Amino acid sequence: MLNEFQYLPVLISAALTFLVLIFLIVIMARKTANVSFVFFLALAAVIAGLVFAYIRKDPLFLYLMLLLASILMLPYAILKACMKKDEKGKKTNSKLKDTITQKRLNIVYDDQDVSLLDVNKGFINTMAESFNNPQGLTPLLDSYGKKILELTHADGSISLVLDDFEDILNVKNVSGSFIPPYEIPENVPHKPQRVDMNMRYMQFPLKGNIFGAVLTDKVPVMINEPGKDSRIFQNKDEDFLKCGAYIFIPLFVNDRAVGVLGLSKKPENGDFTEAEFDCAKRLGEFEASAIMSTSIHNEIVERFTLAKEGEIACNIQKSIVPAKLPAIPGLSLGTIFNPAENICGDYYDVLVSRKDRISFVMADVTGKSLNSMNVMLQLRAMLRLIINTTQTAGTILSWANRGIASENNTIDHFASVALMIYDSVNNKVQYASGGTNPIFLYSKESDVVKEISKIQEPVGVEKTTEYADNEITVNSGDIIITCTDGLIEALNGDGHQYGKTNLEKVVKAYHSLDGKEIANKIKTDVKKFCGSAAQHDDQSLLVIKIK
Repeated sequence: MLNEFQYLPVLISAALTFLVLIFLIVIMARKTANVSFVFFLALAAVIAGLVFAYIRKDPLFLYLMLLLASILMLPYAILKACMKKDEKGKKTNSKLKDTITQKRLNIVYDDQDVSLLDVNKGFINTMAESFNNPQGLTPLLDSYGKKILELTHADGSISLVLDDFEDILNVKNVSGSFIPPYEIPENVPHKPQRVDMNMRYMQFPLKGNIFGAVLTDKVPVMINEPGKDSRIFQNKDEDFLKCGAYIFIPLFVNDRAVGVLGLSKKPENGDFTEAEFDCAKRLGEFEASAIMSTSIHNEIVERFTLAKEGEIACNIQKSIVPAKLPAIPGLSLGTIFNPAENICGDYYDVLVSRKDRISFVMADVTGKSLNSMNVMLQLRAMLRLIINTTQTAGTILSWANRGIASENNTIDHFASVALMIYDSVNNKVQYASGGTNPIFLYSKESDVVKEISKIQEPVGVEKTTEYADNEITVNSGDIIITCTDGLIEALNGDGHQYGKTNLEKVVKAYHSLDGKEIANKIKTDVKKFCGSAAQHDDQSLLVIKIK
């Protein structure tokens, strides 16, 4: 802790650093020298750290901000040190001749982006505020999205961020009315609210869609005739789904991919102009830097926070996962439960109500915080209460979804759930699933493993979602397997996923063993596949073999 004599210099340093920031803004406004955007980010981080240290009398956040400032400055310093003299001349001689109309900005683009100075300063302030916001990128991208719509005259914008561990773009923000340029999933009704809600939770690979194509090509594109671009998918004839003009900006920081910014206009509102395209590209640069800086900061803070919360959450976790699987006549069970962190988002449950109703649950709650643990406890309590009724698997999941969605309506509070109810009297299994947890069936008769579950929205996303009921007949020797995506998506040293195919091979090869031995074979195979590669997600699996 800082004593009375130590924290006064901290306050003075904050004031002096803020004075430096003011002079840099004056320099940039008067065009007496070129000032990099990186300097503003670094100084903002230092000021935030100094002020926080003075208020809390705790230097920890100051150390983190100094580290962040160093991380921001290092790539810029390396780039400038390696840049040739003539390269600098080429950059300063390039000018943008387009103008934004008096109605929109009342400023002309020049060799320095004076026209976007006020916007840039606002973005810096928003980014600094997001450092202490528990919602992380959400409010930051929401602010960016609204401002981008204003400056480009777009009707809608979408921001996608590249996943840290796999080639997937995750939607992090949708502002306004963004018209989807991709095929809407079959199970999503073509209603504006449902399409918009579904879009906010979409994930896109880097192939087979316009977002991935733009990020792979690394080239911004303006598409004013979507009907002539094969990468744009036109959905059905509803007016609100008709594609108009688009702009797509790949987001990079020093050649490191960050994500994609997309803008759309309704057909009746005409095309994008070159000036709007140039403006979007510059705003994309700001957004890429902000996403990268905020992500680095949040990752550092999250690690410290998780370390403090870990011990409490770990004790809670141990109390809700079955210490021992129950002995059930006619069944042989096996499990894998391998948390990646102290706070685990996975849990499974086995509930024996009577002979014709033995229930199995596999759940994966989003996030690694105590809030996520709270959602897990709520979900477990709801399922345990409803499962003991006579309701079907789909109805049980739908009821639980209403309870979770009504209490937790943010993106960080939903869960993938697989629910299976076994009737040993009639040899039937009723099942329902929401999210990414797959359910597999090995049939002894055909000697084939197939995935029987279908992807639906996770529990907690949309209160009105209804989950489908499914039922199969099982025989002696058949095996049901469910797991969380952490096991399927486990990576080896080359960055390849373990995948469903490898899981199916192990089940087929060792189907004659009991449930526990099959689970152990899968665990050994996953470990062999991954080798020494670090585990980034929880791995859970449940094997149910019919004797």
